[in-house]
Amino acid sequence: MRAFSERLAYLRESPTRKIDALRERLRREGRDVIVLSAGQPSIPPPVEVRRRLAELLQEESMELYGYTPSQGIYELREAVSEDLKRLGGLDVPPDQITITAGGQAAMFSTLATIIEPGDEVVLMDPTYFGYKPLVEYFGARIVRHRTYLENDYQPDVERLKEQITPKTKALILVSPDNPTGRLLSPEAAKALADLAVDHDIWLVTDEAYKTMIYEGEHVYLYKLAPEHVISINTFSKDPAIPGWRLGYVYGPKDAVSKIKLVNEEMVYCPPSFAQRMVAIYLKSDVRFRYIKEFVAAYRARRDIVIDALRRYVPDGRFKVPQGSMFVFVDLSKYIADGEAFAQKLLEEYSVALVPGSYFSDVYKAAVRISFVAERPERLVEGVRRIGEALAK
Repeated sequence: MRAFSERLAYLRESPTRKIDALRERLRREGRDVIVLSAGQPSIPPPVEVRRRLAELLQEESMELYGYTPSQGIYELREAVSEDLKRLGGLDVPPDQITITAGGQAAMFSTLATIIEPGDEVVLMDPTYFGYKPLVEYFGARIVRHRTYLENDYQPDVERLKEQITPKTKALILVSPDNPTGRLLSPEAAKALADLAVDHDIWLVTDEAYKTMIYEGEHVYLYKLAPEHVISINTFSKDPAIPGWRLGYVYGPKDAVSKIKLVNEEMVYCPPSFAQRMVAIYLKSDVRFRYIKEFVAAYRARRDIVIDALRRYVPDGRFKVPQGSMFVFVDLSKYIADGEAFAQKLLEEYSVALVPGSYFSDVYKAAVRISFVAERPERLVEGVRRIGEALAK
């Protein structure tokens, strides 16, 4: 009798992909949907970089079409190494960097490398929804560490110490955070690094939004505990190529070499054309000008959404995000079920956002609002419709 792996029960369609499918159906029906759900940028990569790649496409060469080393081309790994030094003062040689086919492949390869059935993995609550199904797929038990809006969603290290057991294998932390936009404080970062060293566990840090910061500074945990930190990164946010699937992992050499093996079995090698483009980007003079430009643009849109929330959703509770693309709004004074509200909002008010229950076992009346995908006037109109729906 044919059968499928029982572990498939832990995997599910991405919640945002489900929302996108419904959104596209409404668009085909002629509905103009205001997109407050998208987790991807709306400002394309620098035109100078795109032009250079276009020139390479004209050459009679297989360079952009053939296989590359499974760890990624050396030119790109060297560029990432130099970029990490410029951004955070990190000393990460190219052989401690593995290029992956996007952040999702980086997550899968990393967790496949470090997790065994029966392990325990600590996840923040709320946190990015992509980690839960993978942790469970690899047979580990999730331990939730609740964080509080009143404490700016910072982890409580004393409570974390009580949650660590002999079975704890890793703690996963996203900073800047998705969905809350929280930056890890320097004090919390130092305490977490000490915790990882003292208990000899992995600290997996997701740095997808490390250049998308509006106030404050990103703390590189690798600097504090280099033998215990594995960092997951993506080029989907900077330089805005989510559809080209490129990311990377850096960390201790022994861990990264094994992550490379898993990644090789999945995708053989990362996309060649995307690697060439990002190598050009990271080494170009426009790199930091581009960061400055998109940070300024997205900060302005963030502030527009915050002002609109205060006007149209006065009893919504949120932290003004210091980074990322999102505002996480607690609507518990209005509703109890964020998922039902999000579906009603999309079907009846043509506004797409993401329910808080996708990120949390606790904040089920919350929603995540993205402020990067729409023009300012449509952001305001989207929030106004949220307020109208809540009023009813």
